[in-house]
Amino acid sequence: MMIEALFRVWDKICPDRPVPRRRCLGCGQCCEHFGGYLHASQADLERWKCLGRQDLLDLVNPSGWIWVDPRENRRGARCPFLKRIDEETAHCAIHDIKPDMCRDYPGLDHGRHCIRGIYIPREHSTIH
Repeated sequence: MMIEALFRVWDKICPDRPVPRRRCLGCGQCCEHFGGYLHASQADLERWKCLGRQDLLDLVNPSGWIWVDPRENRRGARCPFLKRIDEETAHCAIHDIKPDMCRDYPGLDHGRHCIRGIYIPREHSTIH
């Protein structure tokens, strides 16, 4: 909330100097580092069920952790849907239906800064 308030003040004081806007770099670092520490929201579960994505539902354990290997009941170290294009570029294979936690990253608790320290406003936070 404090960050959002600061940006509102900035907009009032400096209306001709907008806050720099950046897009997700698509580097995939957040998916590699945080991919094994995510929870599915109720909306995620309902969306995947409606879409018939049993493959995604099978990777959610009873506690709500996602990307859990159903055979070993162990979380993966990274998101299994991250597709590396090259060393600097990655692609989300489930972009249109990815978990809410991924869609909302980076959030206010990260100061809207991604893992590389780049400010990314909410409207630009989706990796393609």
